[in-house]
Amino acid sequence: MDRTKLSDRLGHLLAPWRLETITSGIDVQSLWRWAKLSLIVGAFAGLAAAGAFYVLEWAEAAVLYRLVGLRNPPYGAGEHLFSHESAGPVVWWLVLLVPAAGGLCAGLLSWRFAPEARGHGTDAMIEAFHFKRGRIRARVPFVKLLASLFTLGTGGSGGREGPMAQMGAGFGSYLSDLLGLGVRERRLLLLAGAAGGISALFRAPLGAALWALEVLYRDDFESDGMFPCLISSVTAYSVFTSIFGQGSLFAAPVTYEFRPEQLVFYAALGLACAPLGVLWIKLFYGTERRVFDRLPVPPWLKPALGGLAVGALALALPWVFGGGYGWMQDALRTIDDPLRQLPVGYAGFGLLLGLAVAKMLATALTISSGGSGGVFAPSLFVGGFAGGAFGLLFHEWAPGIVDQPGAFVLVGMGAVYAGVSRAPIATIILVSELFGSYDLLVPLMFAEMITVLLLRRVTLYEQQVVNRLESPAHVADFTVDVLADLRVDGHYTKGRATETIPASMDLRTFLDRCAHSPDSFFVVRGPDGRLAGVASLGAVRAVVADQDVLDVFVVGDAMTPLVSVAPGDNLRTALDRFVQTGYDRLPVIDPDRPDEVLGVLSLHQVYSAYHAELLRRRLADEREPGRPATAA
Repeated sequence: MDRTKLSDRLGHLLAPWRLETITSGIDVQSLWRWAKLSLIVGAFAGLAAAGAFYVLEWAEAAVLYRLVGLRNPPYGAGEHLFSHESAGPVVWWLVLLVPAAGGLCAGLLSWRFAPEARGHGTDAMIEAFHFKRGRIRARVPFVKLLASLFTLGTGGSGGREGPMAQMGAGFGSYLSDLLGLGVRERRLLLLAGAAGGISALFRAPLGAALWALEVLYRDDFESDGMFPCLISSVTAYSVFTSIFGQGSLFAAPVTYEFRPEQLVFYAALGLACAPLGVLWIKLFYGTERRVFDRLPVPPWLKPALGGLAVGALALALPWVFGGGYGWMQDALRTIDDPLRQLPVGYAGFGLLLGLAVAKMLATALTISSGGSGGVFAPSLFVGGFAGGAFGLLFHEWAPGIVDQPGAFVLVGMGAVYAGVSRAPIATIILVSELFGSYDLLVPLMFAEMITVLLLRRVTLYEQQVVNRLESPAHVADFTVDVLADLRVDGHYTKGRATETIPASMDLRTFLDRCAHSPDSFFVVRGPDGRLAGVASLGAVRAVVADQDVLDVFVVGDAMTPLVSVAPGDNLRTALDRFVQTGYDRLPVIDPDRPDEVLGVLSLHQVYSAYHAELLRRRLADEREPGRPATAA
């Protein structure tokens, strides 16, 4: 075989592997642009998370442990940056007053500079994505950081993820405005910022990216943001860990082993977490609407009153202070310790379940009053302590099967948060990354599935929408998708205006015809007998304002270009032509008979078809009966 033939054959074999062939269906320039933007957002989110983490750790150590005298057990692999050893005995009156002072500072700051910085932050991010075109004011991230510092640094019950998500999202929104990007790009960079912030703070890059995409909806997923969220999440994680090192937030004291016979107990835990989730949501929003909204005091004072109430609760139960990460780690360690300090059996069950409810109340008092903090960590606390309670109970009943009750702490965390957040997929990954282990992946999936199914009608994030169809961010997408499935044939008025008029008709005659006809829209034939354009009453009035020239001008002088649709066209094509021409009606013409008008399609008919199809699809989803199983 000569060299030319060999070269040709090799070229043919290698053709599918050429770079230009592989990338032929990919917009490389757009991907590179998104990669650069996501890298910038992720780098900022990582640095912001590092700064926020350092400042919050310092505030907790300085205020709660050195000033007040409390001690919080370390969590994870020694993640605390500062010593949490108390400087002396607990100063009980400071336990009462310090959270109130922090709440007062946070309330004044938010009320004066950015009211949207109040609350848990995640809902504000979700609201900005759906209803505010992805826009967050530039000052909000800074106000949110300071308000969270005052709230959480003085013992307020809340997590760090809400403030961090809002801060990262705020930078993504600000960068979009700075670069003059469009609304869609602003929304996606907002999500990228939120993903980066969560990824860095919790050292959970994959779970954070999925969380930012899933938490927007009750039953859907924002797949458009996958690429920027992953890039931002990885970048932020890399920046944060380069400063503070790698490691998971929590450290599992033992290796958890799963056995299939344990599934019945994990199912029971999933069932138990559902009413607990309902109580958590009702208590959170009930405290806001039935207590703080009715208090006849200024808004800036309410977080101080909430902080005072939290301090009073902490006098009896200091576990409710802060995010509770240390207590979660301590519970995980002591439950599986043969020499555990926790009481066993029903006493341990009651203690841990009571602490879970107390944490709900403390978080509601902190955040529902207008303080700044997240609900992710409190949800983990509630689920973890409830899971530990049921783990001890199940161990008492069946010690041979439930031999590691600490595993129920981890599974309870995932079940409660997945149920109240409507983000089950992200929660599975997040919780596994928080512990640096996928040992309990199957129990997590099983318990979460049960809790999520039972909590379909409630959510902790009120700004969530059901799916992309109900999001203002995707109105245009679904309008086009629905219309693409509908044909012109069956939606236009057949036979109407099929009688054409000649281009030589004078305008006075045309106006008389309109006055004695239900139609004011006609297709015009040219001198050669072919369809030449369209004439409408509005178009003629726009051209001729003087009655004296009606006998001088003819229809051909006032007609507009002929733009038509065919019966086989879809309504998306028809809508495009309505938009391009500005017409409110289009003639329907068969391509095989180009000189015959079949009827007229109006813009109103397109809208009616769209809404009718939406209603049909919704009813079909709600009423479609299940199909009986058939034997293979």
